[in-house]
Amino acid sequence: MKSQREDHSIYDPTTGTIFGALVKGTDLMQGIIREYEKYSAESGVVTFIGSVSQAGYVYPAERLDGSLCYCDPIEREGPFGILSGTGFLSKNESGNTDLHMHAVFFGKQGIVFGGHLISGKNPVCVTVEFSIQVGNNIKAIRSFNEDLGFPTINFK
Repeated sequence: MKSQREDHSIYDPTTGTIFGALVKGTDLMQGIIREYEKYSAESGVVTFIGSVSQAGYVYPAERLDGSLCYCDPIEREGPFGILSGTGFLSKNESGNTDLHMHAVFFGKQGIVFGGHLISGKNPVCVTVEFSIQVGNNIKAIRSFNEDLGFPTINFK
């Protein structure tokens, strides 16, 4: 009988580290948030490797007036490997978990690309393994910064 794999993680309170894995079909960002929320953490730094069947991301762009923005969302069909991924887990202004995450992908012929990931647009292809360094006693709140025109994280 073939075993059924599931998303899973384990938390080591001594080191403040969560290790986990996501399975095929799980959205990368939503899966990491779901595993992170099991441990009632206030903040964290996530790193990950693995693969996705589609990559959904944006990158910084410039408007005609010179102000910064993100490009229109890009969705590329894979499969793609993840060379490196990292991000910050915090709370948003409503108190919900927020994940700001970037990744570098590789595809056929070694083409490398990446950007700021879009939630719901990066389904795991084979697996994604991740670790989260929990910010014990560090609160992080991501809110809109009017001076910059983007949300930024404030640490307390």
